[in-house]
Amino acid sequence: MRFHDKVQDDVPEFLTSLHELCDKCTELTNRLLEVMGRGLNLEDPMLFVKANKLAGQAENDTTMRSLYYPPIGDDVILKPNQIRCGEHSDYGSLTLLFQDNGGGLEVKTKDGDFISATPIEGTVLVNIGDLMQRWTTDKLVSNVHRVIIPESENRQSTRQSIAYFSHPDTNFVVKCIDGSDKYPPITGGDYLRQRFEATY
Repeated sequence: MRFHDKVQDDVPEFLTSLHELCDKCTELTNRLLEVMGRGLNLEDPMLFVKANKLAGQAENDTTMRSLYYPPIGDDVILKPNQIRCGEHSDYGSLTLLFQDNGGGLEVKTKDGDFISATPIEGTVLVNIGDLMQRWTTDKLVSNVHRVIIPESENRQSTRQSIAYFSHPDTNFVVKCIDGSDKYPPITGGDYLRQRFEATY
C-alpha cells in the first residue's frame, strides 16, 4: 500500500508500522471474507478472498485512512443538529474501523433511528460496504453511519480512528452470487469510479 510521501520523508520509522498494520488488516479482512463466504454457503467459499488477492498493490483500491476530528472550543457556535461527519455508507466490500474511546459514531437501525456504536476496548468494528450488498444481492446490507459532536463536556476532546476500506481487485468482475441479474456485473474499479463521480 502506498502512503503519502510526507510520511516517508518526515517519519520513515512510522512507515514500517503502517505497513505492518495494513498487512494485519488484510489478513483479518481475508479471514472475515472467508467466514462470510462460508456463512452464505457459496459454492466457492473463498470467492471473496480470491477477489481481494491484490490488496496492497496498485491493482486494488483498498485504502487505509487515519481520521482525526479536532476538539471544538466552547467559543465555537454550532448550528442546530450539526455533526462531524454526515450520514453515509462505505463503498467497498467491508470496512475495519479502529476507534478511540471518544465516541461519536452512530449507526442507523432498520427503523431509521441512529444508535451509538459505543467503542469497546480491544475490538474492531466491521461495516459491510455497498459493493458487498450488491454482490450478495442484498443478503448482507451496508449500514449507514455518521459521527456526531459529543455533548458539551466532551467537545474539547479529540476523536481519532483508523479505517481500512477493503475493495475487490480493480479488474475483478463482481456478479450477484445468487446468479440473478438484480445488479449488472461490474469490475471493482469501475464501481468505485462510478461512486466517486456521483459523490464528487
